[in-house]
Amino acid sequence: MQIETKHPYQPAWWCPGSHLHTIFAYFFRPAPKTPLTRRRIELEDGDFLDIDFLEGRQDAPLVIIVHGLEGSSDARYVRGFLSKLHALGWQAACMNMRGCSGEPNRLKVSYHSGKTEDLDPVVGYVLKNCTMKAVYMVGFSIGGNLVLKWLGEKGGDAEKIIQKAASVSAPYDLVKAAEVLDRGLNRQIYTRKLLFTLKRKTFAKARQFPGLINKWKVRWASTFRAFDREVTSKINGFKDEYDYWKQSGCIHVLDKIRVPSLLVHADNDSFYPGKFFPHTLVDSSKYLHALITPTGGHLGFVSGSWPWKMGMWMEDRVIEFLKPQARPL
Repeated sequence: MQIETKHPYQPAWWCPGSHLHTIFAYFFRPAPKTPLTRRRIELEDGDFLDIDFLEGRQDAPLVIIVHGLEGSSDARYVRGFLSKLHALGWQAACMNMRGCSGEPNRLKVSYHSGKTEDLDPVVGYVLKNCTMKAVYMVGFSIGGNLVLKWLGEKGGDAEKIIQKAASVSAPYDLVKAAEVLDRGLNRQIYTRKLLFTLKRKTFAKARQFPGLINKWKVRWASTFRAFDREVTSKINGFKDEYDYWKQSGCIHVLDKIRVPSLLVHADNDSFYPGKFFPHTLVDSSKYLHALITPTGGHLGFVSGSWPWKMGMWMEDRVIEFLKPQARPL
C-alpha cells in the first residue's frame, strides 16, 4: 500500500534532477564515522563474510544492513544511516558481501544481486551471538533487492525472526534495471564506473583461478549485459545473463513477504525509474508499504537549504518506520 508521511520530502533547490541527486549524495552525503567491530563468519563452502558491528544497548533493536553494488559498510549511505542508529543507541550488523570488505573472497563464485543464501549465516550469527530487543533488516539498491528476495523466499518463517524491514532504491526487476543502465547517459556515467571496479576484481580473481574467464571479452565489456554474460552468470552457475537476472529479481517473490516492509523509491530513480515500480504487487499486500517521491534519484534524496547543510530525509524515514509501534510515518 502507498503510505503518507508527516514529513514529505522537500528536495534541495540547488540539486535539481535525478543525476545530480544520485551523484551529489554519492560523494557528499553526511557520513560521519561510527565505531565498528569486524567479525568474520566462516561459511560452509569454505568462503567467508566480514560483518561490521555497531555496538549499542542490549535492550535496543539490531539492524542488519546490506549495501549496494560495489559498496561496503564504508559506503556513505551506510555510514550516514549508521550515524543515526548510533545516536539512538541501536545496534547494527553491516554485511559486507563476498569480496567487498577490502579482501578478495576465496572461491571462484562472487557476490551478486540475488545471493540470498549469504544472508542466512549472517542472520544465524546475529541470533546466536547478539542480545537485542528486535531484529530489523535494511537494504540499499541491490542490497534492498536482496533483503526483499530473502524475505519473500522465507515467507511466513521470516516473521519469526525479523520484525520489520526497509528497502531503499531497489531494482525490483533486474532485466529492466539492466536495460536502463545499459543505455544513454546512464551507461556512460554509472555503468562505466561500476564496471571499472567489477572488472578489477574479476581480473584479480582470474589470476587466482587461471582460465576462469575470457579476459579479452571482459576487458571490452561496456554493458552489464556483456559483463553478466561473461562473468556473473558463468561463475555463479546461471545459464546466461537473462537467467541470472530473472532468478535474482525480488519482484517474483514480493507477494510472499510476511514482514512489514517499507519500500522507499523515487520516480526519477536513475537506475530504476518509477514507471517500473511494482505498484500492483505492493498495493495488494498488507505487508508492503511504499513511500514514493517524485524526485530523489538513486539513493539520493538530497535535502537541505544549502550544500553544506544537507538533510537526511531518507535515513530519518526508514528509522521512523522501524521504531516500535511507529506506523504510519
